[in-house]
Amino acid sequence: MRWYVLGLCLIGLIGCAAPTLEPLTEQQAHRAARANTDLAIHYLSRDALEPAAQKIYRALVQNPNLIDAQLVAAELNARLSKPALAEQHYRNALQIEADSGAALNNYAVFLCDRDQRLRALDLWEMAANNPLYTGRAMALTNAGRCLNAAGYADQARTYWRRALEVQAQYAPALRAMAEESLARDSLNTARLYFSRYTHVSDETPTLLWLGVRIAKAGGDTERYEHFAQRLKDVYPLSDQAARLSE
Repeated sequence: MRWYVLGLCLIGLIGCAAPTLEPLTEQQAHRAARANTDLAIHYLSRDALEPAAQKIYRALVQNPNLIDAQLVAAELNARLSKPALAEQHYRNALQIEADSGAALNNYAVFLCDRDQRLRALDLWEMAANNPLYTGRAMALTNAGRCLNAAGYADQARTYWRRALEVQAQYAPALRAMAEESLARDSLNTARLYFSRYTHVSDETPTLLWLGVRIAKAGGDTERYEHFAQRLKDVYPLSDQAARLSE
């Protein structure tokens, strides 16, 4: 099904009058929409919302059936605290491609943030069941995070384990399992997942802080000092380094 929208004139940052453009062929319009979408993504990554809105509006005028443009418009509206418009763009994206893993995953994140967990879980399941979607482990991990944040740790573990069945070295799922095991005082399990996590993730303040907490909980002074010293030496201005003195 081909789905057309008015574009981001609804966002409110810019007027609804379309810019004057020379007529483009369908191929030229697609390329232009792709370029404007990429620019919008660039601006969004820097939290520059007004130029992002201008670029994504142009992209949607040029090709309203470009699914990435719909997803960027959804993210932009979510940041602008316009959830109804954001949701409409997510729905537009799924009208364009009903089994798009990216659209299903991103829409589910949006719904979870608004306490619509059951709807979100349905979408994550759809994404995870698409064998062509390369982000299946991410979708399952996000489902686990959503449940864990709501206090459903047991169900969250099930999703994280499923994520690791799909992609055994998926760092976010390994970290989540290590964090959750630590929260349950299951230190041997936490150490196991943390070890796997360190083998597939770059060293970051988050990784080192998790190592600090696991070592402290287990009374492992040597490992505690190792991770704490790395935080002080390599990331002295990080929030995690500051928390060492708490």
